[in-house]
Amino acid sequence: MKRNYRIFFLFLGLILLICPSLSVNAAGKSMTLLKGETATFSAGSGYTYTSSAPSVARVNQDTGRIKAKSGGKAVITAKKGKKRLTCTVTVKDHVDIIVFAGQSNMTGVGNAASAPKLKDHAGYAYNYVTAKNKFSALKEPFGKGQDDENLQNYDYARGSMVTAFVNAYYQKTKTPVIAVPASAVGTGSVSWEDFRYKSVITRVNAAKKLAQKKGLTVRHTYLVWMQGENDAFAGMSAKAHTSNLKSMYQKIKKKTNMEQCFIIGLPKYYNNPEIARNYTIIRNAQAKLCKNSNSFTMGSAKAATLSAAYLQGDGLHLTQKALNLIGTDAGRNVGNYANCD
Repeated sequence: MKRNYRIFFLFLGLILLICPSLSVNAAGKSMTLLKGETATFSAGSGYTYTSSAPSVARVNQDTGRIKAKSGGKAVITAKKGKKRLTCTVTVKDHVDIIVFAGQSNMTGVGNAASAPKLKDHAGYAYNYVTAKNKFSALKEPFGKGQDDENLQNYDYARGSMVTAFVNAYYQKTKTPVIAVPASAVGTGSVSWEDFRYKSVITRVNAAKKLAQKKGLTVRHTYLVWMQGENDAFAGMSAKAHTSNLKSMYQKIKKKTNMEQCFIIGLPKYYNNPEIARNYTIIRNAQAKLCKNSNSFTMGSAKAATLSAAYLQGDGLHLTQKALNLIGTDAGRNVGNYANCD
């Protein structure tokens, strides 16, 4: 008997893994689903359910269970005698894949509890290391547990700018984001150009393949990049930093058809005048790169406008409040770019 119970729970777990589901009660008036997702409209016992567009959203007439079939809108109606309840279902069948790469301020050493909540199906996480066969719920700390041989964050992933970014991006584009974590703490542009970029290629191509398998259309593929603190501490020249970024991005673009790299500029450094000057050199180099190259665009320069109060005690890592502000600014800017692309 115990063995049968184990088999039952294993089978149930597989069902939940393959068919993630949402639930909306009778008070819910609308929901948004990605093509292939399921949800349940629960009006109560004794109701019969119908869909105005079964080709968009099919519903089980007895249980209210909805299956998202194709892009569009459908009205699910629940009837019981003279009672009538409705729920409008919007199905999205296209996504944008956005990779978040760089070093620790991209990883996010903030506080997940202070990060914003994800808005209605604005995005999903593609956690290649732990769940490569599905798009997972996007939640903070984003990217936790996604270390591989090239990218290590250890326990530094504590709260990032990504949820704020995705919310703002979705508000502009109305296109769900598949967010791909690909950062590594304490890393310089030399190592990214040398070998770390390989994990970006692997993760992007796997995300694209999974989207295709699910029948989703990938509209845009972007890289959002925040890195340079390590280079500033090392006293790297503007020329060397720029050369590394250009070489790294070209390698990624060649293997993934990446469309654009958006740079999130560095904050100011307040604890040491010499390092502060180096920060300025790197920040100016990135701004110049974005001005002179068609492959790079400034996603946000907001970090440099923030006071020391927005940095943690080490003077290096941004607080969650700062990450939320920067993520929102970058999401809006990249969303505007996507709408014009």
